[in-house]
Amino acid sequence: MSKKKKVFIVVASVLLVCVGFSIAGYFIFRFDPAKADASPPDFETAGFGIGNANDEGWYAVFIDEFEGDRLNGEIWTTSPHGVRKRGATAADTSWWCPSMVSVEDGKVVIRAQYLTDHICPDGVCVSEGIFTGGIETRKIVENADSSDPDVTKGNHDELLFGQAFGYFETSVKFPEGEGIWSAFWLQSSNQRKLFNRGADGTEIDIYESAFVKDPTLHGNALLWNGYSNALSGVADNIFDAGKNLYGEYHKFALKWTPEYYVFYIDDTVSWITNAGGVSKVKEFLRLTVEVDEGDGWGPHARKIGLFDKTKTDYAFYVDYVKVYQNKNFAKYEKPDSYYKGPISNAN
Repeated sequence: MSKKKKVFIVVASVLLVCVGFSIAGYFIFRFDPAKADASPPDFETAGFGIGNANDEGWYAVFIDEFEGDRLNGEIWTTSPHGVRKRGATAADTSWWCPSMVSVEDGKVVIRAQYLTDHICPDGVCVSEGIFTGGIETRKIVENADSSDPDVTKGNHDELLFGQAFGYFETSVKFPEGEGIWSAFWLQSSNQRKLFNRGADGTEIDIYESAFVKDPTLHGNALLWNGYSNALSGVADNIFDAGKNLYGEYHKFALKWTPEYYVFYIDDTVSWITNAGGVSKVKEFLRLTVEVDEGDGWGPHARKIGLFDKTKTDYAFYVDYVKVYQNKNFAKYEKPDSYYKGPISNAN
């Protein structure tokens, strides 16, 4: 085959792929939110298990009100132990450490504090830094060939609980102060897989609280095809609830259908979208605390100020987590292996 013919075939193939993405994007983004069913589901008659679904198909999967003095280890673990955000100095580097997570008086409490004498239970953390944490329904199983999390991203996840589609709800009280935020989000082991847009796994940020300077606001976001690469996609939304969201508990929820997502705060719709194409794979739950990297910036391109290293009472409170499913959605779910493509470990 001649060199010119080979070049022609390669160019034609690239063009076909680009046209394919354009057509797919057209049908994804011409979605009309006004045609979505934005109402929160009625769970009054929804029992536990598919056999006790109500007339609309909804049933309870789990409700955790965090009774006792520890997490339910069959569902939850603490977020990956180690560096979360590497700042310019040790003092600005944040760590997720299990010692910052506790269950007290029926609440999960995730604290954040700058320490110079931190003692890590298993020696993973250093003594100086900003220490905080999170809880999630995914456990990372280390690669036998590497303990480097950048190598094992998305490849060695053990889902303690995962679900595609359904309804996810929590009641939380934000950590209050500059340079810090909390989030309730869903994540897929496949989120970093390329060439399938959001269908093979999307980071779904049900809320992010990076708005202490504008306390009536909160953010939602969708991220797909990994992070910081040429194919990465993101869509975000900032919603004004019309009331101060700090100092009291508020309810955040997501209705995830095979066609679209609906986000809620205190039963009020904050966003309806199908950006990126709706994820069709199981995703795990995360409730986490994050801090700025010493530069005063947070998500949604917000200037949130610097974490106060003198403050000792930063705390994020989680009252409960509820998960429901709809029996009519099951036929749309795909296994992770259904989608092909390389994993991007960027960022």
